[in-house]
Amino acid sequence: MRFFSFITLFFFSFAINANPAFEEKAAALSNIKTAEEKVAEKVIDALIVAYNQQNIKSFLALYADDVEFYMYPQKLMFTGKEDLIKRYGLMFKKMKCLNAKSLKRIVHGSIVIDHESSEICTQQAGVVDKRSEFVTSYQIEKGKIKKVVFFR
Repeated sequence: MRFFSFITLFFFSFAINANPAFEEKAAALSNIKTAEEKVAEKVIDALIVAYNQQNIKSFLALYADDVEFYMYPQKLMFTGKEDLIKRYGLMFKKMKCLNAKSLKRIVHGSIVIDHESSEICTQQAGVVDKRSEFVTSYQIEKGKIKKVVFFR
């Protein structure tokens, strides 16, 4: 009898998983974003815009004062806005163009993970010298970026 119950349960679960009606319902539920996820995604969208515009003031406004930057897995690169200004402020002044975009994004609660591409013009605006792709994780707290982890 146990065997029959197991087989019935197995086939029932298979039927649910293979049923397109259940898949559509699951997909619809997975597309619903919480308020926390909407805020986190909005912060990162604004970050990409500020980066591309090379607007250091708008860029800095999106970070917590005590932001932490890491290289995966847990190698601390720097903390705080002063070091952020040193690193990005100079780059914003020197580069002729910056163009970053999110290729793929995962948002879960206050965490945003972006697969991003970046193009940089070092000599002449409109002439891209360097292209790269990377994955970055952002942790958002109180509408500000609190922690950044770069995956290389």
